[in-house]
Amino acid sequence: MNVIFRNKERQVRAGWELLLVVVAVLAVTVVASLIMSVKVDSKHVFGPDGWPQVFRSLGLYMFLVVGLTVKFVHKRPLSSIGLTRPDGRRLLQGCLAGAALISSVIAVLWVLGAVTFTGDWQQPQWQRLDAPDIVVSVLLAGVCEEVMFRGYIQHLLGRRLSMFWGVAVSAALFSLAHAANPGYSWISALNIVLIAVLFSWATIRTGSLYFAIGLHMFWNLLQGFVYSVAVSGLESQGIYSMQLSGSKWISGGSFGVEGSLITTAILLIVCLCTLLRSSRKRSGRIPGPR
Repeated sequence: MNVIFRNKERQVRAGWELLLVVVAVLAVTVVASLIMSVKVDSKHVFGPDGWPQVFRSLGLYMFLVVGLTVKFVHKRPLSSIGLTRPDGRRLLQGCLAGAALISSVIAVLWVLGAVTFTGDWQQPQWQRLDAPDIVVSVLLAGVCEEVMFRGYIQHLLGRRLSMFWGVAVSAALFSLAHAANPGYSWISALNIVLIAVLFSWATIRTGSLYFAIGLHMFWNLLQGFVYSVAVSGLESQGIYSMQLSGSKWISGGSFGVEGSLITTAILLIVCLCTLLRSSRKRSGRIPGPR
């Protein structure tokens, strides 16, 4: 019976450990949400919107649970999952790459007539931005999801199995984590897997999470808070107003541009170029932490 739960090195099998971590994240999130829902004299102590939503965010507790697991269960430093000494250059490179990538998608959709801009480019509507929403959708999503999927899951499976399984499983789980979002479809599922592969490539190539974090943050930031399109199916208000129209196969429908076949094509091209470029430099296994 013990062999079901432990491997030959007497470690808890990766699948069981991942399940326990996910359950812990969900449990802590539920407890935090209950605390944030407390009422006094029939009135909520914390409002449903604004900054309290930061403390209801799943991402915040992903970071907490993963950090504690790495430090106290694995007894490893956070650098072992890619949170090395802060690297501003890699972070900036990732931010620029994310901005360029999502802007190229918007540009192609605009040429095809699937994106309509309303308003004046010279008059950005800064008052439409919601700071707590940006923190949740950009900062927490970019940092905490990378720590969870590329940092923890990818490195765990990479050490126990191989680089292939580390990338494949983390990408699949990353996509499934968005399955409850409005408008999720097989196209958006594929696109999220593809962008996850790019995040994984960046993590493996640079040896840290910072490029992937920057790429993730600015992919979300420009989508929702510059171009005003849905981020993974979640509506956002940006400084410019854009509307998606036409066939949902092209526009992405209610999921936003992440549900578009144009995004699929662009991500496939970028993935193939980056993977081919680095294929000779990669081994079949993620090296363990030094």
